[in-house]
Amino acid sequence: MSKPNIPIPDIKQTEIAYHGYFDVQIDHLQLPHGPERPYTVVKLGAHAAAVIAITTEGKLIMTREYRHPPREWLMSCPGGRIDPGESPIEAGRRELLEETGYGGGEFSILGTVFPFPAVTDQKIFYILAKGVSYLQPPALDPFELIHVELHTFEDIQARIKTQEPVDGVFCTGLLLLKHS
Repeated sequence: MSKPNIPIPDIKQTEIAYHGYFDVQIDHLQLPHGPERPYTVVKLGAHAAAVIAITTEGKLIMTREYRHPPREWLMSCPGGRIDPGESPIEAGRRELLEETGYGGGEFSILGTVFPFPAVTDQKIFYILAKGVSYLQPPALDPFELIHVELHTFEDIQARIKTQEPVDGVFCTGLLLLKHS
């Protein structure tokens, strides 16, 4: 991988503007071409796993999850933060079971992305789970509103084309699946 031979900004000062579930950090950058500018960074505190799961019957597990900022039920996939000491695949197994009740099967990494690099350094590890089956009722966190559905890849694509509300994380996972 080659990187451009262009100087990057120096961080002159960093301050935490908000501390909570995530932190809001202000970096004061000295840009290579002269001016100093503040830059807002969201520190999420953990990378994440997103699971593209295929059942033993060949259906994709799709979740509909209520997301408060857009105030919408979004088509999505199971996933969440990677806990300290946990591998991305371990997190994917845990999140799939907790959010959908599905498990077993074979797990592998489909790819990794920085979903919103203008604001955060969080990396999402996309996990492919093949041959999963229903094991138990989901064990959702109190703030999670999630409904589980099974669909074909083609049905999900058609729903996206008709502009059903969809989480971009899910779209990236579907693209990685299509090209795996």
